[in-house]
Amino acid sequence: MRFNRWLVVSVAVLAVVCVLGTLAAMFLRNEFAKKSNMFYLSVMVCAALVYLVPPVIQYTREFVYFGEAGISTNALLRALGFTLGLVLCALLVLSTYEVHGSLRTEGEKSVFMLGSAVIFAGDFIGAGVAALQRLRVIPLTDSVFKVMIWHDANPNAFLFAQLLLALVMLAFVILTHRHPVGIFANRAQLRKEKARLRDCRRWSWSLGVWGVLAVFVVIVLHYYDTKPPAEVQPEPYDLNDGVISIPLERVSDGHLHKFSYVTPNKYDVRFLVVKKPAGTAYGVGLDACDICGIAGYYERGDDEVVCRRCDVVMNKNTIGFKGGCNPVPFEYEIRGGKIFIDVKELEKHEMRFK
Repeated sequence: MRFNRWLVVSVAVLAVVCVLGTLAAMFLRNEFAKKSNMFYLSVMVCAALVYLVPPVIQYTREFVYFGEAGISTNALLRALGFTLGLVLCALLVLSTYEVHGSLRTEGEKSVFMLGSAVIFAGDFIGAGVAALQRLRVIPLTDSVFKVMIWHDANPNAFLFAQLLLALVMLAFVILTHRHPVGIFANRAQLRKEKARLRDCRRWSWSLGVWGVLAVFVVIVLHYYDTKPPAEVQPEPYDLNDGVISIPLERVSDGHLHKFSYVTPNKYDVRFLVVKKPAGTAYGVGLDACDICGIAGYYERGDDEVVCRRCDVVMNKNTIGFKGGCNPVPFEYEIRGGKIFIDVKELEKHEMRFK
């Protein structure tokens, strides 16, 4: 962990040095300044690869969730989505490169280069400040805390800033590359210029399409992929003389059933009932565990009970037993086709749900 944080700090320092070097080179018009400019940009690209490649590789370990088969529809869909994401990034880079090549004047290229360098370094600065604080190199002042909070709360801010810059650039290219300008020696040169302008406009539209698709992926698809599952609504039950009774026929379908009991101290104690796949036994336990607390569980598909916090898939045959991320068990009784639960058993665990 310390190595990873020092790596982030090193990359952030490199980015800052390269941005400052780029700014200095912009004010110099000699050959050395041009070469140093390319050197700084090359270093920033290498730093970006060091910073971004490890998390990308880490994503490949999430193709198969805990409890899933190594080859399954969900795993293949995740791998396909990962591959399409890389393709989208490559198309964005290619389109940006081609549109940038359309900006012929040094002034326009310098503005684009400066904007990209500042945005590029900005993300690293936020990550570097957070890493330095966690390494106890800098104190946790109000300013440092605000930087850390803002960086954590806006992970895609610099991505959107880069896309906005690309939008401004492509709009400029489309507006200024509609008609040939100047005098041409013959019609062949005119046709060549028209073809060049047409290619510039097409690459600009391409950049716009991939940019919109990237925003769609980051906002819409990411939301649907990460939104919490729908809450299982508590079901009714009978309560007589401090004893809860639940007919087995209502919970014998193999699905997860959730119930709720409000204690005299106003704590909402949630508990679960599910019929086990093997035999006629039932799993009964709290909607909480000793590891993940009261995060609770939800049903995924037709036969998976999953922890909301750690995404571990429960083995239904072990629900009702202690250990691991299993629902915390409590005493109950089955007789006469019903499950009987003394509310005092639930009140013993009310402090878990405070």
